Amino acid sequence: MHVKIEDEGQVAYQVPTSVFPTPDANNSVSAGDATLEFSMEQNPFSFKITRKSNQEVLFDTSDSPIVFEEQYLRLRTSLPDNPNIYGLGEHSDSLRLNTTDYTRTLWSRDAYGIPSGTNLYGNHPIYFDHRVDKGTHGVFLLSSSGMDIKINKTETDGQYLEYDTLGGVLDLYFLDGPSPVEVAQEYSSVTQKAAMMPYWGFGFHQCRYGYRDFYAIAEVVYNYSTAAIPLETMCKFFNMKAPMNLCTDEPQGRI
Repeated sequence: MHVKIEDEGQVAYQVPTSVFPTPDANNSVSAGDATLEFSMEQNPFSFKITRKSNQEVLFDTSDSPIVFEEQYLRLRTSLPDNPNIYGLGEHSDSLRLNTTDYTRTLWSRDAYGIPSGTNLYGNHPIYFDHRVDKGTHGVFLLSSSGMDIKINKTETDGQYLEYDTLGGVLDLYFLDGPSPVEVAQEYSSVTQKAAMMPYWGFGFHQCRYGYRDFYAIAEVVYNYSTAAIPLETMCKFFNMKAPMNLCTDEPQGRI
Protein backbone atom coordinates (compact mmCIF):
# COMPACT_ATOMS: atom_id res chain seq x y z
CA MET A 1 0.00 0.00 0.00
CA HIS A 2 1.33 3.42 -1.01
CA VAL A 3 0.55 6.46 1.18
CA LYS A 4 1.98 9.87 0.26
CA ILE A 5 1.55 13.08 2.27
CA GLU A 6 2.91 16.11 0.40
CA ASP A 7 2.68 19.90 0.55
CA GLU A 8 -0.18 21.49 -1.36
CA GLY A 9 2.07 23.40 -3.74
CA GLN A 10 4.38 20.40 -4.26
CA VAL A 11 7.42 22.58 -3.60
CA ALA A 12 9.06 20.24 -1.10
CA TYR A 13 11.71 18.01 -2.62
CA GLN A 14 10.65 14.53 -3.70
CA VAL A 15 12.93 11.82 -5.04
CA PRO A 16 12.30 12.01 -8.82
CA THR A 17 11.10 8.89 -10.62
CA SER A 18 13.87 9.41 -13.17
CA VAL A 19 16.33 8.62 -10.38
CA PHE A 20 14.21 6.13 -8.44
CA PRO A 21 11.53 4.47 -10.62
CA THR A 22 8.52 3.35 -8.57
CA PRO A 23 5.67 0.96 -9.41
CA ASP A 24 3.02 2.17 -11.84
CA ALA A 25 -0.17 3.01 -9.95
CA ASN A 26 -2.20 1.87 -12.97
CA ASN A 27 -1.07 -1.70 -12.31
CA SER A 28 -2.27 -1.72 -8.69
CA VAL A 29 -4.97 -4.07 -7.42
CA SER A 30 -8.43 -2.90 -6.51
CA ALA A 31 -9.33 -1.98 -2.92
CA GLY A 32 -11.45 -5.11 -2.64
CA ASP A 33 -8.51 -7.36 -3.51
CA ALA A 34 -5.96 -5.55 -1.34
CA THR A 35 -4.63 -7.34 1.75
CA LEU A 36 -4.12 -4.07 3.63
CA GLU A 37 -6.72 -1.49 4.60
CA PHE A 38 -6.28 2.27 4.98
CA SER A 39 -8.38 4.32 7.39
CA MET A 40 -8.08 7.91 8.58
CA GLU A 41 -9.44 10.54 10.93
CA GLN A 42 -9.91 14.02 9.53
CA ASN A 43 -9.54 16.17 12.64
CA PRO A 44 -7.03 15.82 14.14
CA PHE A 45 -5.57 14.03 11.14
CA SER A 46 -4.25 10.51 11.65
CA PHE A 47 -4.27 7.25 9.74
CA LYS A 48 -4.00 3.51 10.26
CA ILE A 49 -2.87 0.58 8.15
CA THR A 50 -4.58 -2.69 9.06
CA ARG A 51 -4.01 -6.25 7.84
CA LYS A 52 -7.41 -7.46 6.63
CA SER A 53 -6.89 -11.15 7.36
CA ASN A 54 -6.54 -10.78 11.13
CA GLN A 55 -7.32 -7.07 11.77
CA GLU A 56 -3.79 -6.51 13.05
CA VAL A 57 -3.00 -2.78 13.09
CA LEU A 58 0.41 -2.42 11.44
CA PHE A 59 0.81 1.36 11.51
CA ASP A 60 -1.10 3.85 13.67
CA THR A 61 -0.35 7.57 13.94
CA SER A 62 -3.28 8.51 16.20
CA ASP A 63 -1.28 8.85 19.43
CA SER A 64 0.93 11.72 18.25
CA PRO A 65 0.32 14.67 15.88
CA ILE A 66 2.01 14.59 12.48
CA VAL A 67 4.34 17.55 11.98
CA PHE A 68 4.84 18.76 8.39
CA GLU A 69 7.07 21.84 8.14
CA GLU A 70 9.41 23.13 5.46
CA GLN A 71 12.54 21.73 7.08
CA TYR A 72 11.17 19.27 9.60
CA LEU A 73 8.79 16.33 9.39
CA ARG A 74 7.73 14.08 12.25
CA LEU A 75 5.68 10.93 11.99
CA ARG A 76 5.13 8.47 14.84
CA THR A 77 3.48 5.07 14.89
CA SER A 78 2.52 2.91 17.84
CA LEU A 79 4.17 -0.50 18.17
CA PRO A 80 3.36 -3.60 20.21
CA ASP A 81 5.35 -4.15 23.39
CA ASN A 82 8.85 -5.57 22.92
CA PRO A 83 8.65 -5.53 19.10
CA ASN A 84 10.99 -7.40 16.76
CA ILE A 85 12.31 -4.60 14.51
CA TYR A 86 15.02 -5.12 11.90
CA GLY A 87 16.63 -2.96 9.23
CA LEU A 88 16.96 0.85 9.09
CA GLY A 89 20.09 1.38 7.10
CA GLU A 90 23.65 0.15 7.28
CA HIS A 91 24.88 0.26 10.86
CA SER A 92 26.91 -1.59 13.44
CA ASP A 93 24.05 -2.35 15.83
CA SER A 94 22.64 -5.79 16.49
CA LEU A 95 20.42 -7.43 13.87
CA ARG A 96 17.34 -7.13 16.10
CA LEU A 97 17.24 -3.45 16.98
CA ASN A 98 17.05 -2.12 20.49
CA THR A 99 13.53 -0.85 21.27
CA THR A 100 14.21 1.41 24.27
CA ASP A 101 15.77 4.86 23.98
CA TYR A 102 17.19 3.95 20.57
CA THR A 103 18.04 6.36 17.73
CA ARG A 104 19.12 5.21 14.29
CA THR A 105 20.58 8.06 12.20
CA LEU A 106 20.31 7.75 8.42
CA TRP A 107 23.23 9.76 7.14
CA SER A 108 26.07 8.26 5.10
CA ARG A 109 29.20 8.02 7.22
CA ASP A 110 32.62 6.56 6.53
CA ALA A 111 33.36 5.10 9.95
CA TYR A 112 36.95 3.97 10.39
CA GLY A 113 37.19 0.87 12.54
CA ILE A 114 33.38 0.43 12.52
CA PRO A 115 32.57 1.63 16.05
CA SER A 116 29.52 -0.04 17.56
CA GLY A 117 26.16 1.71 17.56
CA THR A 118 26.84 4.03 14.62
CA ASN A 119 25.52 4.71 11.15
CA LEU A 120 27.73 3.63 8.26
CA TYR A 121 27.84 3.93 4.46
CA GLY A 122 24.33 3.02 3.31
CA ASN A 123 20.94 4.61 3.99
CA HIS A 124 17.95 2.30 3.72
CA PRO A 125 14.84 3.72 5.45
CA ILE A 126 12.98 0.42 5.66
CA TYR A 127 12.22 -1.69 8.69
CA PHE A 128 10.80 -5.19 9.09
CA ASP A 129 8.31 -5.67 11.94
CA HIS A 130 8.17 -9.39 12.75
CA ARG A 131 5.09 -10.28 14.81
CA VAL A 132 5.55 -14.06 14.75
CA ASP A 133 2.18 -15.79 14.17
CA LYS A 134 0.52 -12.45 13.31
CA GLY A 135 2.79 -11.99 10.31
CA THR A 136 5.72 -9.85 9.23
CA HIS A 137 5.38 -6.53 7.42
CA GLY A 138 7.73 -3.83 6.21
CA VAL A 139 7.54 -0.04 6.09
CA PHE A 140 9.63 1.84 3.53
CA LEU A 141 9.95 5.64 3.61
CA LEU A 142 11.06 6.89 0.20
CA SER A 143 13.18 9.87 1.21
CA SER A 144 16.72 11.08 0.58
CA SER A 145 16.63 13.51 3.51
CA GLY A 146 18.83 13.06 6.53
CA MET A 147 16.79 11.70 9.41
CA ASP A 148 16.70 10.17 12.85
CA ILE A 149 14.45 7.19 13.47
CA LYS A 150 13.68 6.72 17.14
CA ILE A 151 12.35 3.59 18.83
CA ASN A 152 11.37 3.98 22.45
CA LYS A 153 8.91 3.07 25.18
CA THR A 154 7.69 5.48 27.85
CA GLU A 155 4.94 5.38 30.45
CA THR A 156 3.02 8.17 28.74
CA ASP A 157 3.54 7.25 25.07
CA GLY A 158 3.90 3.47 25.17
CA GLN A 159 6.04 1.71 22.57
CA TYR A 160 6.57 3.67 19.36
CA LEU A 161 8.71 4.31 16.30
CA GLU A 162 9.21 7.91 15.17
CA TYR A 163 10.62 9.50 12.01
CA ASP A 164 12.31 12.91 12.32
CA THR A 165 13.42 14.08 8.87
CA LEU A 166 15.05 17.25 7.56
CA GLY A 167 12.38 18.07 4.99
CA GLY A 168 10.97 16.34 1.95
CA VAL A 169 7.60 14.56 1.99
CA LEU A 170 6.12 11.50 3.68
CA ASP A 171 6.17 8.89 0.92
CA LEU A 172 5.42 5.53 2.54
CA TYR A 173 5.16 2.00 1.17
CA PHE A 174 3.62 -0.66 3.40
CA LEU A 175 4.70 -4.19 2.50
CA ASP A 176 2.26 -6.77 3.79
CA GLY A 177 4.30 -9.99 3.57
CA PRO A 178 3.18 -11.84 5.63
CA SER A 179 6.50 -13.72 5.69
CA PRO A 180 9.93 -12.04 5.90
CA VAL A 181 10.85 -13.44 2.48
CA GLU A 182 7.69 -12.01 0.92
CA VAL A 183 8.37 -8.60 2.51
CA ALA A 184 11.84 -8.63 0.93
CA GLN A 185 10.34 -9.58 -2.44
CA GLU A 186 7.78 -6.79 -2.22
CA TYR A 187 10.48 -4.30 -1.26
CA SER A 188 12.43 -5.40 -4.33
CA SER A 189 9.37 -4.80 -6.50
CA VAL A 190 9.19 -1.21 -5.19
CA THR A 191 12.89 -0.38 -5.37
CA GLN A 192 13.57 -2.45 -8.53
CA LYS A 193 16.22 -5.14 -8.79
CA ALA A 194 19.80 -4.27 -7.94
CA ALA A 195 22.26 -3.72 -10.79
CA MET A 196 24.49 -6.65 -11.70
CA MET A 197 27.96 -6.57 -10.23
CA PRO A 198 30.69 -5.68 -12.75
CA TYR A 199 32.78 -8.62 -13.91
CA TRP A 200 35.91 -7.41 -12.14
CA GLY A 201 33.91 -7.09 -8.92
CA PHE A 202 33.81 -10.88 -8.55
CA GLY A 203 37.60 -11.15 -8.48
CA PHE A 204 40.29 -10.86 -5.85
CA HIS A 205 40.45 -7.52 -4.02
CA GLN A 206 43.08 -5.81 -1.92
CA CYS A 207 42.09 -2.82 0.18
CA ARG A 208 43.01 -1.22 3.48
CA TYR A 209 43.29 2.15 5.18
CA GLY A 210 46.53 3.96 5.85
CA TYR A 211 48.52 3.87 2.61
CA ARG A 212 50.95 6.78 2.74
CA ASP A 213 51.28 7.36 -1.00
CA PHE A 214 51.07 5.77 -4.43
CA TYR A 215 54.51 4.20 -4.09
CA ALA A 216 53.39 2.07 -1.14
CA ILE A 217 50.46 0.85 -3.20
CA ALA A 218 52.65 0.08 -6.21
CA GLU A 219 54.89 -1.98 -3.94
CA VAL A 220 51.91 -4.05 -2.75
CA VAL A 221 50.79 -4.65 -6.35
CA TYR A 222 54.32 -5.65 -7.32
CA ASN A 223 54.54 -8.11 -4.43
CA TYR A 224 51.27 -9.72 -5.49
CA SER A 225 52.66 -10.18 -8.99
CA THR A 226 55.96 -11.53 -7.67
CA ALA A 227 54.14 -14.05 -5.52
CA ALA A 228 51.82 -14.98 -8.42
CA ILE A 229 48.74 -14.16 -6.32
CA PRO A 230 45.71 -13.14 -8.46
CA LEU A 231 44.63 -9.52 -7.98
CA GLU A 232 41.78 -8.01 -9.99
CA THR A 233 41.07 -4.91 -7.91
CA MET A 234 43.30 -2.63 -5.92
CA CYS A 235 41.55 0.02 -3.78
CA LYS A 236 43.51 2.54 -1.80
CA PHE A 237 42.30 4.81 1.01
CA PHE A 238 44.63 7.62 1.94
CA ASN A 239 44.63 9.29 5.33
CA MET A 240 42.75 12.26 3.98
CA LYS A 241 39.19 13.59 4.07
CA ALA A 242 38.14 12.22 0.67
CA PRO A 243 39.03 8.57 -0.10
CA MET A 244 40.55 7.81 -3.49
CA ASN A 245 39.94 4.48 -5.20
CA LEU A 246 41.94 2.87 -7.97
CA CYS A 247 40.30 -0.13 -9.57
CA THR A 248 41.49 -2.34 -12.40
CA ASP A 249 39.88 -5.12 -14.37
CA GLU A 250 43.19 -6.66 -15.43
CA PRO A 251 44.79 -9.69 -13.70
CA GLN A 252 47.85 -9.39 -11.47
CA GLY A 253 46.85 -5.91 -10.33
CA ARG A 254 48.29 -4.03 -13.30
CA ILE A 255 47.16 -0.38 -13.10
